[in-house]
Amino acid sequence: MAALFSVTEAAAIAEVSPDTIRMALEKKSVMPSYKRKAGKAIRHRFSAGDVLFLKVLAEFPFALSKQDKKSLAQILSRGRKRATHWSLRGADIVYRSGDVCVLFECKRYRQTIARNLAAYRRGQQRIVSSGDVLGGEPVFRGTRIPLQHVAALFRKGVDNREIAEDFPSLSSSDLAYARLFARLGQKPGRPRKRMLLRREPRAA
Repeated sequence: MAALFSVTEAAAIAEVSPDTIRMALEKKSVMPSYKRKAGKAIRHRFSAGDVLFLKVLAEFPFALSKQDKKSLAQILSRGRKRATHWSLRGADIVYRSGDVCVLFECKRYRQTIARNLAAYRRGQQRIVSSGDVLGGEPVFRGTRIPLQHVAALFRKGVDNREIAEDFPSLSSSDLAYARLFARLGQKPGRPRKRMLLRREPRAA
């Protein structure tokens, strides 16, 4: 079965606030692929496609209706090629209605999600815990370097190069995971670049 992610994990991978996802869940504007009941609570689990949908939705340049969000989810989360006014064109999505045809460029969002997913999966294999090492605190395999310590440095804004120099036994993949782990539960700032869109001439 494909990996599924909690709200905080999905937020870290998508680089959005967990509160943004929780609010969308409350408004039912986001419907993750999987959910299960745990007593009275409902635990939502997000697929990789769901995480991409969350990222694109968070970066959209204007508010979308519930129907538009549902259609986008069908394309980005469920893998459909077309849903109502929306369709897939390569890595991008296109909106068509009457004479209006707008293309939304999504390539860099797909790249961000792919990069963060790869870092997350590699990191899961690199972190170990043993009572014989630092009292069982999670560390990078083959080291005594605590994950929480490196993540805390990223949260404080310490430069990646400086951290790499301080911990030469950690690979770039290790640091990528620590940076991702640092975002769990954090509220990241807005990205510098917004989603690009352009109006295209309607085909005759």
